[in-house]
Amino acid sequence: MGFAISWMAVQGCDPVQAAEALGLALDDGDPWDFPDGDCIGELPGGWVIVWIEDFDALRKGRYAPLLQFGPAVACAVEEHVMVQEARGYRDGAEVWRVTHDPNEGESLYHLDVAGEPPTNLEAIRSAAFKEQEAEGGEDAGVDLISDVPLDLAKSICGFKHDFDPPEGATFRGLRKARRRPVPGAAKPGFFARLLGRG
Repeated sequence: MGFAISWMAVQGCDPVQAAEALGLALDDGDPWDFPDGDCIGELPGGWVIVWIEDFDALRKGRYAPLLQFGPAVACAVEEHVMVQEARGYRDGAEVWRVTHDPNEGESLYHLDVAGEPPTNLEAIRSAAFKEQEAEGGEDAGVDLISDVPLDLAKSICGFKHDFDPPEGATFRGLRKARRRPVPGAAKPGFFARLLGRG
């Protein structure tokens, strides 16, 4: 069983601000040491990370409200088909993207690079290509190139989904925010509440 998730780490906000920007709220209860379901965490270096159990959340723009706060890096991970993607943001806009999809060109070595990625991408890519060759190249029973986007993101914020989080990182569950009652507004009737409109 593999991961099918996405996450975004952003600077310039705290977990409560990030949750509110997404229309969510933090669960009560003790923090976790590792993501478990939709959650939000704090990483060293002033990073706040939002983890959503949905590979397509990044592509659907669910994290877009977080870009108002500061620099950000995000990943989408679909291990069932080994599609991995990392993106970098500055001033509210995407500035680079690195995607691995072995179905593109039917090659384990596929990497699509757009924009201006960090300069250490070449070293990460070169190391992964050498490891892949050592394992048997295209005929290997493992896809090591899929880690290139993820390792690039980790080099920025210190987080990778399948490694222990950095020391001091904590996570808390997310839930839908309760609507605040509008003063003077009529309370919803029984059927409205029953149908979820209250």
